[in-house]
Amino acid sequence: MSCLLKIRAMRDDMSLIERKLADFILDNTHLLRDYSSQQLADAIGVSQSSVVKFSQKLGYRGYPDLKFAVNEAVVSASNQQRHSPAHPSQKRSLAVTFSELRDASYAVMQGVADLNETEQLQQALGLLIEADTIQVAGFGKSAIVAKDFVLRLMQMGKVTLNSTDPALQIQMATALGEGNVLFAITEGGQNSDILKIVRQAKSKGARVISLTRFGNNPTSVLADVPLYALGGDTSVRTDSVLMQMGMQHLCHVLYVQMCQALKVDAHLEESMNSHNLLDTQ
Repeated sequence: MSCLLKIRAMRDDMSLIERKLADFILDNTHLLRDYSSQQLADAIGVSQSSVVKFSQKLGYRGYPDLKFAVNEAVVSASNQQRHSPAHPSQKRSLAVTFSELRDASYAVMQGVADLNETEQLQQALGLLIEADTIQVAGFGKSAIVAKDFVLRLMQMGKVTLNSTDPALQIQMATALGEGNVLFAITEGGQNSDILKIVRQAKSKGARVISLTRFGNNPTSVLADVPLYALGGDTSVRTDSVLMQMGMQHLCHVLYVQMCQALKVDAHLEESMNSHNLLDTQ
């Protein structure tokens, strides 16, 4: 994921000093190439150690690595602008749109890997693999991701609950208990129906895995295992598309890992054959 994209994504969860550093870097990316860590610290009025800690929080070994990543992001953005129309309202050719979405999709998928700790992903996998019943909840735009994941789980032979009716989802959560999992998908993490379902599931002893946009939100805070995706695009045309891609990519990674752990290849082949029968009728 682009360094600048990561900084924007993490900004809201940063301390005051970290936000100062983030804002300066985002507003002055062209200057950073010539700045030492001490010069950056002096420009903002913080200590040099704060710059080093900020770099490490972003996943870099130190400031030199952060500076290199920022410069790389600037060059990449410059190259993209050179091949794109000067104004968003101008028409893009099909070739340009294919290229832009391809590059943005790769960045979003890489972002999923960067944002989620391996330990959290392993914990989510463990819960899903061991679960007797998995309830998947997602409404609105998130319902598309939820339906796809439900199909994947059912293909593996997992007992799966899902509905587009919030009231029915709450009733389903009432029937959950220990050994069951609620997988809650909500982009912003503030959907009131999802929060009711999460609270109901937790009150019955079920474990909750959330999948939301990166950052602390009511749903991720309540979840036993919070997972994240990131749209990473300010364009109204593509942000929701990229967000959906990121969420589905994470679900697909979980699906492939579950298939491997449960050794369900024969079951999957049987499921695919049943779909082929429907297609030939």
